[in-house]
Amino acid sequence: MTPYQYVNNNPIMFTDSTGMSAEPPVKGLEYFRDDTGEYFWNEGKDKYEHFAYGKDGSTYFNGYYDASTYKEPVGDYSIIFDLSNNKPDDYYNIENTIVELAYPLIRVVEEQGGKFKDISNQEKYPGVKIYSSDKMNGAVTLGNIIFTNPRMEGANTLDHEYGHYLDFKFHFKFNQKEYIKEIGLPSFISATTADILERLSLEKLHKHETSNTERRANRLGGAWTGNRTLQNTNRTR
Repeated sequence: MTPYQYVNNNPIMFTDSTGMSAEPPVKGLEYFRDDTGEYFWNEGKDKYEHFAYGKDGSTYFNGYYDASTYKEPVGDYSIIFDLSNNKPDDYYNIENTIVELAYPLIRVVEEQGGKFKDISNQEKYPGVKIYSSDKMNGAVTLGNIIFTNPRMEGANTLDHEYGHYLDFKFHFKFNQKEYIKEIGLPSFISATTADILERLSLEKLHKHETSNTERRANRLGGAWTGNRTLQNTNRTR
């Protein structure tokens, strides 16, 4: 690709609102591949080694990419979260739960007469606890704990919420304050705004599922579980 090749010469399919080159979705993933090349995580440099595609199908080193700013994958893509096979299994650790938000939520549900059912699935969603209650309105991920309701126990919802956890783990390195500031709070504001507008029959003005935080979770959760539907939901290009 060259600076003169706008949207891959395909303006019917693609747009480019920022003019920036494509980068991996979050820092810290071991491997990322999309239509712009292959990206290998370099722990020492805290950046990705980018290998672009040559015209003959080969790859060549094309410098380092920081990927601090989230960019959506381009075209078809795949992600590998762990190449080493030496890292310890990911088990739930209460130290990575945002207890300042999780415990008050539990109390509110219990005060309404609700009870939580543990539907955790360590094999499919390692590292997290998943609880469901019919008194929950929607689903939320608070670090490494997911709260949902019986109507939202399907794969699309849980894969999506697990995508938030993967973001929390790989990009934010379990930094709760940064995660709340960049993901948790914007996501809450977006969901609340969408709910208010829906009650006013103005839902076309804003849809929570198309916000950056939610598309971000879709890309990661969809890649982890192989959920192609979720992987491609609300993609910008």
